[in-house]
Amino acid sequence: MQQTRKIFVFVMAGQLLAGAANAEDRAPGKDGPAPEAASLLKRKSFADAPDGPKALLRRYGVDADVWVTQFFQGIAAGGNNGVSRYGGKVDGFLKIDAEKLGLWRGLRISAQYEHYFGLNINNKDFALVPVNAAQAFIANDNYHSALSLVVTQQLSQQLSLSVGKFNTMTLAAQTPLIGGGGLDTFMNRAFALPSTGIGVASPGTVADRLIVSPPYILGGIATLKTDFATATLVFADPRNAANPRVLQRPFERGVGVVGGVTVPIEIGGLRGFHTIRGGYSNARGFDLEETDDLRARLIARQPVTKKGFWLASYAVQQYLVASPDNPSVGWGLFGLATLSDGNPNPVRWSALAGLAGNNLLPGRADDQWGVGFFHYGLTTPLLAGLAERRIYRRSEGGIEAFYNWAITPWVRLSGDLQVVEPWNALRPRATFMALRLQTRF
Repeated sequence: MQQTRKIFVFVMAGQLLAGAANAEDRAPGKDGPAPEAASLLKRKSFADAPDGPKALLRRYGVDADVWVTQFFQGIAAGGNNGVSRYGGKVDGFLKIDAEKLGLWRGLRISAQYEHYFGLNINNKDFALVPVNAAQAFIANDNYHSALSLVVTQQLSQQLSLSVGKFNTMTLAAQTPLIGGGGLDTFMNRAFALPSTGIGVASPGTVADRLIVSPPYILGGIATLKTDFATATLVFADPRNAANPRVLQRPFERGVGVVGGVTVPIEIGGLRGFHTIRGGYSNARGFDLEETDDLRARLIARQPVTKKGFWLASYAVQQYLVASPDNPSVGWGLFGLATLSDGNPNPVRWSALAGLAGNNLLPGRADDQWGVGFFHYGLTTPLLAGLAERRIYRRSEGGIEAFYNWAITPWVRLSGDLQVVEPWNALRPRATFMALRLQTRF
């Protein structure tokens, strides 16, 4: 009953906001909404009024935003069917342009503070890849809040260098078409935080280590932009930087390096992007070929790890339909394929593909939608080693579809559907349904 009340309030909030917006349009004696109402309905955020405090701060190089995203997600069919959870996430963003403040030319500072509340469906579904990426990396007694801080120096018009603690989900959110981060596009981690090549070398939890891209990294990114391509070089501690030890003793377990090149290609006047990445880390991971006598080797204090791992990937985003007024508004095809050494990387290969973008019907360009397929191919040594201990696991795959309805540009209500074949071979295929309400202040 309590969960029913929560979902009722959750939906009613969106309906009331939509009703208020429509009421302004239908005000008697007016051809349209009042200028104040029209401004409110078109703002990017609630407090972003023309000549308001946020606009004034931006003139001086300070940009601040607060997002509140609520989730109600449940298992409609499969193992633990009927289980549902309500929770959310508050994101605070601060960007400072030191040059506009008259301090330092080309210097920018970005900070993101995250706070989580309520519960989530992750770890209740027997799946390996979290079905709610935005809430996947916190625990009530552990990392309930997180702070990321990045300093960027523009060295020239083409070259920039960024250092600090990065939120990789926020970086993924900049990807055309597919987006990322789990806040406004796909929710499953396979789409919201795809593999990058920086491995998680610390033991941690199985689910944390099996996916070769931590949600937070400590390191630096060099970016070179030319007329023909954009090249990036990333160096980072291969561990999850949410762990305080990474900040206290950085790079004590090794370093990860990833290089990538993104080439823009137009087909029929429609934009497309092709990205090739390769990554290597000299950190140590569990040797998956030596699982037979693992317990005996641990007792004898013999090595159970293997040094070094690599990953390569190819990604594509290609618009199929675009707005004549804005080429970045449209929908199209996306895809990603990765390949790793398979030991100590437990994921030998992965693939995802789908369609996503904006709704180009009149008046609905702010709406977003997507449908995609993913598969994580786990390495044979891992599956065989677990099977010998009667722990039966398999590669995991699934599909996801979402629609994000922009009630206003700053209030968005999403519906999400996922069908997952979980890595636990003893569990049936599971269906997940979710509502997501985001308010941008």
